[in-house]
Amino acid sequence: MDLEWLRQLYAGCGPYATVLMDATHDTENAAARERLRWRGLRAELADQGAPDDVLAQLDRAVQDATTADGDAGRVLVADTGGVLFDRLTPTSPAVPTARYGALPDLLAVAVAVPDAVRTVVVHVDETGGRVAVAGGEGRSVGGEGPVHKVPAGGPSHLSMQERVEERWRRNTAEVAAAADEEIRKIGADLLVVTGDARSRSRLRDALSARSVELMTEVEHTGGAEPELGDTVERAADDVRERRNRAAIARFAQAYGRSEGLAVTGLADVVAASRAQAVETLLVDTGALPGTELFVGAEPVAVAIRQEDLATLGAAPIGHAAAGSALLRAAAATAADLVLTRAEGAAVRDPLDPDAVQPERSAPADSPDDVEFHRKPPPLLVDGVGAILRFPIG
Repeated sequence: MDLEWLRQLYAGCGPYATVLMDATHDTENAAARERLRWRGLRAELADQGAPDDVLAQLDRAVQDATTADGDAGRVLVADTGGVLFDRLTPTSPAVPTARYGALPDLLAVAVAVPDAVRTVVVHVDETGGRVAVAGGEGRSVGGEGPVHKVPAGGPSHLSMQERVEERWRRNTAEVAAAADEEIRKIGADLLVVTGDARSRSRLRDALSARSVELMTEVEHTGGAEPELGDTVERAADDVRERRNRAAIARFAQAYGRSEGLAVTGLADVVAASRAQAVETLLVDTGALPGTELFVGAEPVAVAIRQEDLATLGAAPIGHAAAGSALLRAAAATAADLVLTRAEGAAVRDPLDPDAVQPERSAPADSPDDVEFHRKPPPLLVDGVGAILRFPIG
């Protein structure tokens, strides 16, 4: 997960209120239920010391919110300056939460908001096609005609059929060129193609090699363009899964070598974060200890012990959950995030490293990926690990 989008949450001066709430609208009384849910979360924030001006900002945001359609969640982050983040999520949170503290609850935000997958969607047929960035209007391409063959009946008819096939190829080539251009423009991670089998095959032959690598095909026999919302989201989930697997494999490979480019355990990951050495942060949310870290004004000012901040010449501004503190440092140093469930996870008290709890088993991410699970990655001690840019000693 690219954490660039989280940087906006540091624009405020803190402390911050973070809210994960159920925004589901699937009944006639959904609006009334949402008001009751917010009332309970608001009371939690007030009990934690959130001031009236922060609560008022959130009141207005909840009142003016766009109504979801069906199951949905909502994430809000606010400080005295206003609402810094407000987004609907595809599903409601398993456990609605409201927290007020020195840092926004970044880990909860990252878990709730899916990693962005830049997607181009193409519908192709004999007349040309339509190319769109997922969620956008798109544009029609091709359209040269006629595109229908006539029944065979002699040399002239054969020539006409060849001209029709040539128009198919030209129309498809225009669609392919438009798709390639859009993919380059947005740096796409995924290309979803719908249309009849022959049209998809012609398009595949006309696309660049890079676009073909990103291509996922959707069977469609013809007629109007199908609704692809769920299909695109499933394909995006596959991309996210492949990203995570690749990162976990890199972590496992680096951890098994002597160069010191992978660490695990809260103490070592905190040290790497202070050194701005983290390239990819791996977090198993089910194995993180309840440890809170001391944090300073600078994102990389993070420590298990308050005196450790003195090595940076930093004074603590408060403390925050380990996941949130590490994510702030990762986002500030352009690191990536991988949320994973390891095959097992060792949990320990970072102030007492010998007190390691028994390993816990977690279900495999994908039952059909036998090779990956034959050699599972090293355990994430304390539920955290990191691939490093350089060894920290």
